[in-house]
Amino acid sequence: MVFNMVEIQLDLASFHTFLYDVMGYRGRLEVDYGYAVHQWLAAAFGELAPKPWRFFINRSGSARVLGYSEADAQELRGQLNEFALPCAISVCPRPEVMINSKPMPQWHRGRRLGFQVLCCPVGRKAGSGVEKDLFLIRAEGGAHDLQRESVYADWLKERFEAGGATVHDVRMTGFRLVRLRRQMRFQTNQERKSAMITRPHALLEGNLTVTDPESFAQMLRKGLGRHRSFGYGMILLSSPR
Repeated sequence: MVFNMVEIQLDLASFHTFLYDVMGYRGRLEVDYGYAVHQWLAAAFGELAPKPWRFFINRSGSARVLGYSEADAQELRGQLNEFALPCAISVCPRPEVMINSKPMPQWHRGRRLGFQVLCCPVGRKAGSGVEKDLFLIRAEGGAHDLQRESVYADWLKERFEAGGATVHDVRMTGFRLVRLRRQMRFQTNQERKSAMITRPHALLEGNLTVTDPESFAQMLRKGLGRHRSFGYGMILLSSPR
């Protein structure tokens, strides 16, 4: 599977203008950046928008999006310049230098790699089908002496195993509960409405060995878990940690 890692730098001041003037965040105290970046990517690149992706912002005020896509930098620049609205283009005003890409390598069987993934480990409750924090589902199921890190680690290992990799170790290096903005339908046939929901936001790191290169590439391209359109599930690789 041939695909690219893309890096898109954002002009943060223009991005906040997009949030407040275009998306109607004016006067609100909290901004769900996952939802906001999702909206901007759709406005800027349409069906070529990277998915999965991850948003980075640092204290110096610089921001960027990393993502996986079949499209390369040249295709994304063309889509932005030809079809995006001016308000979306202003967030990435110099695409020739602010949008870059590289083709992802093909990893061979037996290759050992480090990984990091920001994920939203949730599941569906039996019976109701309501989406909920996987840790809370396990706790409500009667399991004792649960640790959030081990619940999430087991969840991750199962998905990596199905995706052509064996995980040797997992560490949860960051966790918090976050408020996310989503379009939800509260009753059958009801129009979707914007609502805030609380979900787990877990940063997991560790080491793995590739067992099936084709399945592994498909897993990277698809991403891991739920809410991949909103900044979760992108697997970043490195040398073993």
